[in-house]
Amino acid sequence: EFGQNYQLKNPDKFAVFEDHLIYAGGVKKMAPHINKIQILRNLQKDFQKHTGVRDYSAKNGVSPGICHEVARQDFIEPADFILATDSHTCMGGGLNAFCYGVGATEYAALAYFGVAQVKVPESIRFEFGGKLAKNCTAKDIMLYILLNFAKKGLTLNRCMEFGGEGLANLSLDERATLCNMATECSAKTGICEGDEKTTQWLLQQRSNLTKEKLTKKLIKPDKNSFYHGGVHQIDLGKIKPMVAKPSDPTNGALVSELGEIKIDIAYGGSCTAGKFEDFDFYAKVVKENLAKGKRIAKNVQFFIQFGSSKVKKYAIQKGYMKLFQRAGVKVIDPGCGACIGCGPGVSENKEQVVVSAINRNFEGRSGPGKLYLASPLTVASSAFAGKIAMHT
Repeated sequence: EFGQNYQLKNPDKFAVFEDHLIYAGGVKKMAPHINKIQILRNLQKDFQKHTGVRDYSAKNGVSPGICHEVARQDFIEPADFILATDSHTCMGGGLNAFCYGVGATEYAALAYFGVAQVKVPESIRFEFGGKLAKNCTAKDIMLYILLNFAKKGLTLNRCMEFGGEGLANLSLDERATLCNMATECSAKTGICEGDEKTTQWLLQQRSNLTKEKLTKKLIKPDKNSFYHGGVHQIDLGKIKPMVAKPSDPTNGALVSELGEIKIDIAYGGSCTAGKFEDFDFYAKVVKENLAKGKRIAKNVQFFIQFGSSKVKKYAIQKGYMKLFQRAGVKVIDPGCGACIGCGPGVSENKEQVVVSAINRNFEGRSGPGKLYLASPLTVASSAFAGKIAMHT
């Protein structure tokens, strides 16, 4: 459309990633599309060479990580405006940035013209108080919100704003989970209030930032802000371990009320649950069970996949790899995997039951089996119990 000699006005503001289809090879469902997938890869490489945008292509078949996780580690800052061609772009909102996904046509126009037209979305605010119980994570908060707010349409096409004293008790990785799953709420995006924890995390990740610069960029809501979706108080101390039953993220249920649901596969990973602290959660459960002399339940496969190469490096430094190896966990290199039906962790038939830390459980998305969404703690605990079980 723009000719052979097109140029981007600001290539340093763009990046290409090879993450979503990195594990498509060998997957029966993807086999008919392998040639087209290779065309996509080739076109993206040609585009990168032609424009000089940031390059996060795979090297020797290994991806540097999922775009949403790498972006928050490498370049998203508070008050930034980020658009990308994937619905979970909103994950960047955990860093106090305004981020959401767009379609390919809109993105092509954005790339060429360097501007985007935006209608300011309506908002809904979640005011957190208290602190999560030790067997709960941000995933449980979102499953609670999906059941009690998104299912009623209160979050539809709105910006989900997270704040309150309770937010200070959540790490930046956990805040990323909140914003990541705004898209499952059919929201426009999610955004967390910026605070000192935000600046501290960013300073740990990057050497080119200063506390002064980051503090100036932090965004908080205007006084007397109007919220079309209302302001909703959530006591984090009252959140309990939850799952979303097949085949919709809004099908929430308490783990304590599920009854006995035997599983075949436990999967931890994806942009939602492949972060640094997610690996702390997995390792905690594995370590506790090994100390008790327990092993992964018979006939259960337990997969854990890194969200990025930095997360993998972190896991190695913490000794988690040896821990997982002792337990028989199957560890997968960075990238998008079972979440989009690619690679290990995908169910193979309708009878299989999967408990997964991914963000959506639509029918067929991660294989034909019955898929329950759960927190990293619940997923890991279930792998050892052989059934869906909360961490105790």
